[in-house]
Amino acid sequence: MSGEHAADVPDQALRSALEFAVGIAAAGVKLRPPLNFPVELRRFLRFHKLPPAALAQVRAAVDGDDEFRLRLASVATAELVDPVGMLWLSRPDGWAETIVGVLPEKADDHETVVRRAERRRQAAEESATRARAELLNVGSELERERAAKVVMVADADRLRAELDDLRQRLREAQRTEHETTQTLAKIEAELIEARRPVGVPSPPSPPSPAVDPAVVRNLIDSAASATSEVARLLNAVLAELGPVDARPAEHAAPARHSRPVRRIPIRLPGGVLSGSVESAEYLLRTAGALTLIDGYNVAKLGWPSLDLDQQREQCITATENLAKRWNITMSIVFDGATIEGAHASARRRVRVLYSPEGVSADDVLRAELAGVSRDQPVIVVTNDRAIITDVVAAGANTVASDAFLALTRR
Repeated sequence: MSGEHAADVPDQALRSALEFAVGIAAAGVKLRPPLNFPVELRRFLRFHKLPPAALAQVRAAVDGDDEFRLRLASVATAELVDPVGMLWLSRPDGWAETIVGVLPEKADDHETVVRRAERRRQAAEESATRARAELLNVGSELERERAAKVVMVADADRLRAELDDLRQRLREAQRTEHETTQTLAKIEAELIEARRPVGVPSPPSPPSPAVDPAVVRNLIDSAASATSEVARLLNAVLAELGPVDARPAEHAAPARHSRPVRRIPIRLPGGVLSGSVESAEYLLRTAGALTLIDGYNVAKLGWPSLDLDQQREQCITATENLAKRWNITMSIVFDGATIEGAHASARRRVRVLYSPEGVSADDVLRAELAGVSRDQPVIVVTNDRAIITDVVAAGANTVASDAFLALTRR
């Protein structure tokens, strides 16, 4: 309801409400963030008692901002604002007629007015400060709830990403297992033919030719990239065959079809999430395990702004420090033995290898894994998907380069 309905009410009769409005505005300026109020009141904030000439201006400012006026009415009390002022601020139905009946017949003396104005100002400041404090407390609670929601959303996104990664790894493992099974079946058929005594035909196939060790070695090379299990099987067969000659059938070695035992990956304890930094620490600190590190995969991720030789040195130093701290040994494989300053070396806890010319570090890493006893656990540190696929198929555990770097920087 607009102010013209109280046009007959003199400004002086509204002094308590107008000074209350100025007091609330003055207290609100000191808050952070400051309280919103009509800008016209700013020039009156220093007054403890409004001069008569200012009453009309303050009244117009409050009348022009219904939101501020209603907020004043919500916190005003009988101790702060007299009945006329309370009616003018809250403006219930019929307030204009009611206000005329409660107008004072005479004004209070000057001293009484000053004391009342001071009390109202102090009470208004305390009320505004208390209300603001309550508002800030509610804001803090809201911020905490928002922060908790952000954490929950981030956790959900991380879990979804980990689930997608596990699904991808499962699909790759199933595909690799299928390809390996097909390769093994083909190689076993070749070996059965190679072991057949000379001169004895294989129905319904024609007689088997003499076995050339070079042929078997070619089979080994072609199968090595599929899985190290295939390579191990062929190497065992080649060692068994030895130099092939035309010995009579009765002197031929009997065929054996036993398969090597597959390496068993390290199992994580309950509550440790696969792919986390905690799981990486658990794997790397496993007693008796061999750790193979894809050198440049870690170095380029960890120190991208440095030169290649500086990245290599930083990677070796960080690995050496981690190995000393945990009393373990590790091996790092880098590309290129022909580059300047690169040569196989060993520190107290770290063995550094460089791939020969024309051979990638990935192949050296796979060969290192293939040469390790099946009884020894192996951990491979890399983000390279192709390497991960091969070493997981061979029974090794993997640690992401990101998690490894996080451990070196603790």
